[in-house]
Amino acid sequence: MELKHSKIMLALVAFIILQPVIDVLTTASILFIDLPLTVGVLIRLAYLGIMAAWIVYAATKSKRAKLYLLYLVGFAVLVVVNFVTGMMVKKPFFIVEELTFYTKAVYFHVLFFGFLLLIESLAKNGSDTKKQLVNYFLLASGIISAVFVIAQLTGTSLANYARSKEGWTGWFYAGNEIGAAMAILLPITALYATSKTTSLKKSVIIHWLPFIFLSLSMLALGTKVGYGGILIVLLSIICGSVIMLMWKKKDEEKKVLKANALVSGVLIGALALTTPFTPVFGNMFAHLDILGISFKKPPVEYNALGEEIVVPEDEGPKITAKELENLVFSSREQYAADYKVQFADAPLIQQLFGMGFAGNYDHPEPHKPLKMIEMDFHDWFYAFGILGFLYMMAPIIYFAVKYVWQFIRNFKETFNYFGILTGVAFLIGMGISFTAGHVLTAPSVSIYLAFLFAVLVVVSRDTRLEKRV
Repeated sequence: MELKHSKIMLALVAFIILQPVIDVLTTASILFIDLPLTVGVLIRLAYLGIMAAWIVYAATKSKRAKLYLLYLVGFAVLVVVNFVTGMMVKKPFFIVEELTFYTKAVYFHVLFFGFLLLIESLAKNGSDTKKQLVNYFLLASGIISAVFVIAQLTGTSLANYARSKEGWTGWFYAGNEIGAAMAILLPITALYATSKTTSLKKSVIIHWLPFIFLSLSMLALGTKVGYGGILIVLLSIICGSVIMLMWKKKDEEKKVLKANALVSGVLIGALALTTPFTPVFGNMFAHLDILGISFKKPPVEYNALGEEIVVPEDEGPKITAKELENLVFSSREQYAADYKVQFADAPLIQQLFGMGFAGNYDHPEPHKPLKMIEMDFHDWFYAFGILGFLYMMAPIIYFAVKYVWQFIRNFKETFNYFGILTGVAFLIGMGISFTAGHVLTAPSVSIYLAFLFAVLVVVSRDTRLEKRV
């Protein structure tokens, strides 16, 4: 019975590997099958129900699980209050859209607590938590890279942008979501590479291939998130290696650190050299053109006497702070400003418990669908209000602070490639949530972040227990 129980838990955790496959099936169902619900929605909704049931089951045996369940019950109460408030205030009130948004919003929390309980139980039974994270994320990233390569070679890759900009999404329908998922997975492919690199032998490139292929796929997207993610990961390896060299004394350890730093430096150089040929480079200038900013040298002009008119250097194109903000956030800051006005005009109960999906919308025009800000923390705040936002952020802040405190207390033990790159993966996920969205409000991405965060919490607890022994 115990063995069967462990296999069920392992299967629930290993579900993470299937995410890219589900995304491809979702694309197929959207493009070729006219269904009200996609394959991805049905599978992930079923998984959400299974994880919720697992938490309820675990609550009968664990005090910690009871606390998690109590939190989720409180979350459900907030959602009900939000729903009822919306029905009273919003005219019209789109029930299906509101319920869909609630499902996406609770996904991260349910899966995070579910993964916590599963990983804790598996760790007690002898499972290697760190190895599970690396293996599962590595397999998922391998599937994504393979899909991108095949799609490009067969000329069947989907376009990431409708006009003016370049980029491809392979066989994945949502470019922003697959880009965010890859950015979270990338540091773990780098973790695999650094753990396998022992010297600068010819075979070293084999271990870096998962990282390289996933990086190329991210560059193909043509997004700032993809390019920035690659740069952040490589710089974190170099900086981390230099810091660790300060206290590592064994020659073998120093050799490994120097090898990883050198490989990362070479890859940064390759990225710099190829940047002018990447879609994101052209897309930045395309965005500037949309803003009416051009860096092209103006044509030579002559006065009435036939003399060339010299334009002073300081009269070249300038980017204002507002234009720079638009370049970084891709107009999301404008939606945030609109929501801020709506929130200020909303009744007190909505300010406390939120305005729900898409704010206090009017009836949308056919060409102007309802839209969120697409900056997850902003969307959480305006959708669930002051109280709801604080409630949703509480477990993230609580566990993150505990992890950081444990990390600092045992700095020399925890500051290694695992600690650095898993931390970078989590920070990238949270950073994308704040700036570009499609992480905490997208089940196809939040599942990766929930699993990663749960692993970090469990590993942190194991480190603390080891220090007491």
